[in-house]
Amino acid sequence: SSSTPSTASTPTSSTPSSISILGGSFSTGSAEADKTYARINVGTAHAGEDVIVQIFYSRDGNALNHGNMVPATVHSDGYLEIASADAYHYYPDYATIKVYDSNSNLLTTQSVSLSPTSGTQTF
Repeated sequence: SSSTPSTASTPTSSTPSSISILGGSFSTGSAEADKTYARINVGTAHAGEDVIVQIFYSRDGNALNHGNMVPATVHSDGYLEIASADAYHYYPDYATIKVYDSNSNLLTTQSVSLSPTSGTQTF
């Protein structure tokens, strides 16, 4: 007989309402054919959630890619793993990560400065 509407029965969605980038790593191989791989830690609380990830890579201020929007599901360890669509002629020295929900609403952005070398770099 309470006049307050109940929200307890609201179904939970697998789309995160709020997410933040806790860290991660970028890996680049030494060959020109090697793609760049990003591992992005958003936390195990988001495991199983579906997001869209967009990563812009650049070198010396010049864009290396167009930032494809890649659907991804957060792994049980809290990481998103995204491979670049293409291998780049130059190692990126800067990356901008954008994470969207499944409706393409921007949830968070993080920019990372990279050393333009092969190997794995954490942020």
